[in-house]
Amino acid sequence: MSDFNELAVDLPLFDGVPREKVPHVLKCLNASLVHYSKGERIYRGGEQQRRCSYLCEGTAYLASNDYWGNRSILNEYDSGSVIVADRFFGLGDTMPADVIAADECTTLQFDLQKHVEAKPCCMVHIERIRANLARMIVQMNAQLIDRMGILANRSTREKVLAYLSRQAELNGSTTFDIPHSRQELADALYVERSALSHELGKLQKEGCISFSRRHFTLHKVS
Repeated sequence: MSDFNELAVDLPLFDGVPREKVPHVLKCLNASLVHYSKGERIYRGGEQQRRCSYLCEGTAYLASNDYWGNRSILNEYDSGSVIVADRFFGLGDTMPADVIAADECTTLQFDLQKHVEAKPCCMVHIERIRANLARMIVQMNAQLIDRMGILANRSTREKVLAYLSRQAELNGSTTFDIPHSRQELADALYVERSALSHELGKLQKEGCISFSRRHFTLHKVS
């Protein structure tokens, strides 16, 4: 995407904003599109952000690395997710960890302070974007609580079963593809990759699951 006219206006951020008004409203918000390659850092942990950031295309994750280089995935962002909105709430917090592009990403960065210098005809649409932003943040908070429910399980087996069960619910089928490689899944569940692979192998031998790479099927065990 090279300009706002190529931006997908059916994104949740623009709900209720007339399609033809989106490029003009974004100009009022001093918006810009920023592209990132896979593996590129979108934000560095500890940085204070002055603009809102919205993920238009691609996927990203919030990753923390300890002193010894061990990585933990703290949060995940799909297309249509809010990455940064501290300034929207009048906060001055820094990013708690690095935000990394999981694949090719495009973010929309814009100013959304309490008072925005914009033409009067844009203000009604800007207020709609503010309302959409607040709604999405509430939804993302619910998703984070759901994720914490999975991580609250103590054993690797319990975490894996909870994660796969949730993926089946989200996909509406007991056969589905997960969005993670083995290492990414281990980082997301806060377990060792070897322990994860061992547990997946056990579950397959027991007939609870069958899988090939990222493709999984859950089975009832009598």
